[in-house]
Amino acid sequence: MALGRAVAHLVLLGVILGRCILVLGAGKKKTSDAKDQLKGPAQKKIPARSFTMGGEALSGAPRTKEVTLEAYAIDETPVTNAQFREFVKATKHKTEAEKYGWSFVLNSSISEAEHAKQPQYVKNAPHWVAVQKAWWRQPEGPDSSLKGRMEDYPVVHMSWNDAKAYCEWAGKRLPTEAEWENAARGKKKKSIYPWGDGSSPMGSNGRWMMNIWQGSFPAENTREDGYHSMSPVKAFPPNSYGIYSMVGNTWEWTQDPMPPPRQQQQQQQQEEQFVLKGASFVDSIDGSFNHKATVVSRMGNAAADGGYNSGFRCVSGKGGGFRPRRLDQKLIEKIVEEKGVEGLQEYLKTSGHTNTQVLTPEKLKEKQEQMKKLKEQMSAEL
Repeated sequence: MALGRAVAHLVLLGVILGRCILVLGAGKKKTSDAKDQLKGPAQKKIPARSFTMGGEALSGAPRTKEVTLEAYAIDETPVTNAQFREFVKATKHKTEAEKYGWSFVLNSSISEAEHAKQPQYVKNAPHWVAVQKAWWRQPEGPDSSLKGRMEDYPVVHMSWNDAKAYCEWAGKRLPTEAEWENAARGKKKKSIYPWGDGSSPMGSNGRWMMNIWQGSFPAENTREDGYHSMSPVKAFPPNSYGIYSMVGNTWEWTQDPMPPPRQQQQQQQQEEQFVLKGASFVDSIDGSFNHKATVVSRMGNAAADGGYNSGFRCVSGKGGGFRPRRLDQKLIEKIVEEKGVEGLQEYLKTSGHTNTQVLTPEKLKEKQEQMKKLKEQMSAEL
């Protein structure tokens, strides 16, 4: 581990300086095959533009930020159970919920048999219960299934790790928070709802346009929108870009790390969390409980965590708005030891540290020669 530890220190120092030079043994250059055809949901093209992110305190994003994006494409729906099944068949992927052996489920969605087992629950949120053997194939636990929900329902109990693995397999990637929110707003970039003029939570004639909670949470859901928990991915009309289910139904993972609260920024770093967007079926129309459901809605969760209302969709293309992940020294050591230069460079690229260079010994020597010549030229001119 000595090499990895030394390299990690160089990486961290290099980030401070705005660049990074690594001295590592160069392995054989890997050749990449041509990109496979993109898998999963069909995608809709999103044109380049600038817009203002955030601005909704009750949605979890009180501050605003100006962002400029290049063109990209985003899945028209969240990934469905059927689409995730194809990924599992091809890769034998096991989700975090399967590995843990349990996942959180809304108490009003589980059976009497599961209630009788007196499952554990979240102390400050007793409506979330830990159900053994709840995972994407059994969303409500061992006595549930995907019968009637395979083709057109969003896959749930997804962690950030699960979502990232699927998108990579599909030839895509997780969206940045900016890409997700920009696409959700539709063609009217000031919209906070993906329908109408973007200002009203309801559609024409008082029609519900999203799957959220109606009634007294968590005691009663009047189901005015037609659903108690998940709904089909195309249950409601698309926005002006042709994208479905961007607000309500399930939270959707993005690739961006969740900035810690300001009071924690000067304290010891907590476990890294990632941004989820769009709210879910347990959120509200006005923020009177849980989150106010809008295109701005955001919350954070750890990479290995997921639950009954967590899903995702993927993007492709340039886009932008990448928020760098914090550099973890132990993780860098591990990557260097296991994957070498190429693995570390790929990690730095995907984690937003695009200005950080990884140099093999040959490239380092070449760069040193260039610097030497430059110094000699400067000395001769003085």
